[in-house]
Formats: sequence, structure tokens, C-alpha cells
Amino acid sequence: MTTEYIDITPNWSSLIDPMITVLQNGHASYESQRAIRESLMLLAKLADRINTEREAEIADYEAAYPEENKERDA
Repeated sequence: MTTEYIDITPNWSSLIDPMITVLQNGHASYESQRAIRESLMLLAKLADRINTEREAEIADYEAAYPEENKERDA
């Protein structure tokens, strides 16, 4: 018998609505609300890091190819 690995990790876009529902539920446990807040903060920090890295990549590209940027900006 072989074992097959199946990744069933949900994506963030499918989790946001249920997470918001828990945060809006006055009967949700403190632990549930805390875990969701921590997850959303992690997601926000990752998005900020990706944006910062992207901005740096764009700046590096523009510095490496200034002539192309002049044509684009004209």
C-alpha cells in the first residue's frame, strides 16, 4: 500500500469570510478571536513585506534600465 500526500491547505481568500464571521460573533471564544486576529496580522505583515520587496525590485530595474524608463514615462 502506498501513501499519497494530498495538500488540503485552504487559501486565504476562502478563509476571510468565515474569519470575519467569527470576529463579529459575540459568542465566539476569546481564543478564537485572538487566533484570527493573529492570523490577519501575519497576513498583513506578509503583504507589507511583499510590497516592500516589489518596490525594491522595481527601483533596481529602473536603475538598471534608465533609458527604457524614459521612453515609458514620456
